[in-house]
Formats: sequence, structure tokens, C-alpha cells
Amino acid sequence: MKKLLLVVALIVAVSASYAQSIIPKAGLSLSKIHGNDASGTDSKAGLTLGVGFNLPLGEGAFSIQPELNYIQKGFKASEDGGTAKLNLNYLELPVLVKASFGDVTKFYVNAGPSIAYGLSGKVSYEEGNMKFSSKVKFGDGDAEDIVYINNKIDLGVQFGGGVLIAGKVMVDVRYGLGLTKLSDDTEVKNGGFQFTVGLPISLK
Repeated sequence: MKKLLLVVALIVAVSASYAQSIIPKAGLSLSKIHGNDASGTDSKAGLTLGVGFNLPLGEGAFSIQPELNYIQKGFKASEDGGTAKLNLNYLELPVLVKASFGDVTKFYVNAGPSIAYGLSGKVSYEEGNMKFSSKVKFGDGDAEDIVYINNKIDLGVQFGGGVLIAGKVMVDVRYGLGLTKLSDDTEVKNGGFQFTVGLPISLK
């Protein structure tokens, strides 16, 4: 913990004399599970919104961008005329290394680790006129009308890129690869794309 705090303090100290920005953003998540037990599943659209804090590392192209995001993950599966959907809500913290290129219009690439905390969820099934749904909770339990997912913590990596147009609008596309199994008895993990638009606000 002390080493982590020291690294954070050094990053803040290096970036303090350069232009920093806070980036409110919102957009679409297109999620799908992956792993040995994920065959036959499709992507599911959801919502993501949050805020990033860009910290330049000197006057060069590189910066650190921690974020705090709400994001919906999960998947969809169709079989024999019925469609099942799993929607999972997470609070996610990515810490990205970012390299930017250009002048008025800046292009960038980014990558880094992420950690997400499971908040809640819902599973639903629809076939013709028949519909039903159930709550999803993270952790353990034995209620018959609730689906439980063991692992609240979802570790992963993110990588992607985007463009900052005239310093005003940021369009970001990235892929998040989950590294943690959703539950102990299955081999599936989260994954998916994020498409967001942000409005950077300079703090200096």
C-alpha cells in the first residue's frame, strides 16, 4: 500500500505543473462473455458513463488517465425461440497509460489495468408471450428467486484509442478483457467494447 501511494504521489507531483483535465463521458457498452463455457452467446448493448482525470507526464506525448465509470456488462443468448439476457452493473476503475499525437486534432492510444466492483444485476428470459426475470446479486446466498454470482471483483485490462477534436470533444473506443471468472463453477469472464463521447474540462 505504501508503494502504491508513493507511485500516485510521484505521478501527481510530475503532472502538477502541466495542463490537467477532467473528462465527463457517456456512451454505449457492447458486452459479451468469453471462455470455455461461453459458446452460443451473443453481444448485449448497455450503458456506460463516468469521469476521467488526465495527468500529463511532462511536456511529451504521455499521460496517465485514471477513471471512475459505471458500466453494464453481460451477454445475450438465443435458443429454440427463446432469448435470455444477463445484465450486470459494475463500478469500474481503469488506470490507463495514454499516448497522444497531433496538434489541433489529437489522436491517441491507451492501455492499462482495470478493477470493477459488482453492484447488482438482472437475468431475464423471453419466449413468445412468456416472460420472466430475476434479480442478480454478487456474493453467496440461497434465495430461490435470486441468481448469485460469486465474484464481486472483476479484474481486467483495457486497450483502445480515440480522437480529441479541437480540444473540445473526445471520442473513445476501447476493448475491456476480463481476467476474473464470474463464478467459481464456470469458466466464463466478462469482455466487450466501449464507445464513449467525452467533454474535457481544463483545470489550469
